[in-house]
This record gives sequence, structure tokens and C-alpha cells, in this order.
Amino acid sequence: MSRLVKVGMYLLSLWLLFVLVFVNKVDVDVSICIGCSFLPWPELAKLALKNLLPLVCVAMLAASAMFYAFFVRIISGAKDGPVKIEELEDKNAEHLVFLATYVIPLVGFGLDSPRQMINLGITLLLLGAIYIKTDLFYANPTLSLLGFKIFNIKAQGKAATLISREEIEVGDSVNILRLDKKIFFARKATRI
Repeated sequence: MSRLVKVGMYLLSLWLLFVLVFVNKVDVDVSICIGCSFLPWPELAKLALKNLLPLVCVAMLAASAMFYAFFVRIISGAKDGPVKIEELEDKNAEHLVFLATYVIPLVGFGLDSPRQMINLGITLLLLGAIYIKTDLFYANPTLSLLGFKIFNIKAQGKAATLISREEIEVGDSVNILRLDKKIFFARKATRI
């Protein structure tokens, strides 16, 4: 899997953080728009500057949504196999570990000054580097919210991690698509 795809997975994993920061920091006075057909450019520019961080969050959410559409297209090609599952361990708690360890504490960052925003940016860059280098991209809380599950499996005598939208059990046959060294997307095979 290319680094660019892993960066996309990292952005996708921060979806909840972007939403929470947006809700926490957006500052729009609705009364300035009541009764007007459009907002004058100087007022719009002032509003955008006042809401720079929420606008960055919206841009990151849009980038995450585009990446998710790309990811769905990639995984639709899971045709290798079928492979029969010999052993299986449910690892869905991995999503919660990432959420509780990284995302939720970041919401508590004070973001009232440029220095604090830069601090958050540096922290997110460092976490992203670790996320990508350690191949933890599969432990993605957003994927969990979107219905994906994580399994450690053994098939054909080899251990691997599967990401799937379906419940998988020992004895099931799955078609796979390699995402990384030992990480695969899987869907139940229609034939064996």
C-alpha cells in the first residue's frame, strides 16, 4: 500500500476529531445573515478568518470523504482466493484503543491561540508518522463507525489481519485483497 493511501487512512481515522473541533470552535453570528440575500465580501472574509480552524476541519473532512470513496473503490477488487479461515480472533477493540488513546485526548487541546493550533498540528503530524510507520492504519475508528471489523486470522498456515464489512468465522472462505504486508481486506467468497 502506498504511503499516500496510508496518509488517507490516517486522515480518515481523524474524522471524529475534525467534527468535534469544528463543533467546538465554529463561531458564526446567524443574525448577520437574517434578511440579507448574500453576505458582503468583507464580512465573508472576516467570518472566514475568524473561523479558520473550523474551515481547515471542513477541508480535512472533505479530503477524508474523497479518500473513503477511493478506499471503497480499491476494496471492491477483493478477488484473490478463496482462502479458508483456520483460526480467528476478533480485534475490534483496536478501534477503541486508537480512539481513546489519540483522538479523544486531542479534543481537549486548548485551541485559542495560534501557538496552540501549531502545537496540535505538530502533534497530528507526529502521530501520523507513527501511524504510517507502524502499519496501524487498520485500527481506524472511522472504519468501525462505517461498519468495518478487524480480525487476526490464520489461513493456509500463515497469520494475517483482515478488515471486513462482514462477520467472519472459522471455516469461512474469503476472497482477499492485500492492503499491506500482512493486512488484507476480505469478503466472504461465493465459491470455494
